[in-house]
Amino acid sequence: MTIESDNAKEEIKELIEKCTKCGLCKNSCQVFNILKEEQYSPRGKIIMLENNEYTKLVYADNLSKRPDIKCPLKINIYNAMIKARKVLAEQNKAPKEVKDVIQNLEKTGNIFGVEEEKEN
Repeated sequence: MTIESDNAKEEIKELIEKCTKCGLCKNSCQVFNILKEEQYSPRGKIIMLENNEYTKLVYADNLSKRPDIKCPLKINIYNAMIKARKVLAEQNKAPKEVKDVIQNLEKTGNIFGVEEEKEN
């Protein structure tokens, strides 16, 4: 574990500590509305993060800020998900697809890994 990862976890705890699990964020989440499984809801992800469970479920989020707007306590779920992704990346536990995108960006400058054609 790195210092950056530890710091991100502390920041996540501070972001989500006030959550009362009221569920008002759920219906504003497009991913939850399609899959209808609690683990994909913002509330489900907050519970996961409170239990210090960092899994690839944090990538099953379209990073919409709509749940933040619906939250009566103004919990910044969006920032918590960004920081949770950082924790997984720091621990080298990001999904293969995410690693591939990062590698493509580093190699070619675009997410698809396609080299630009050079003009003569």
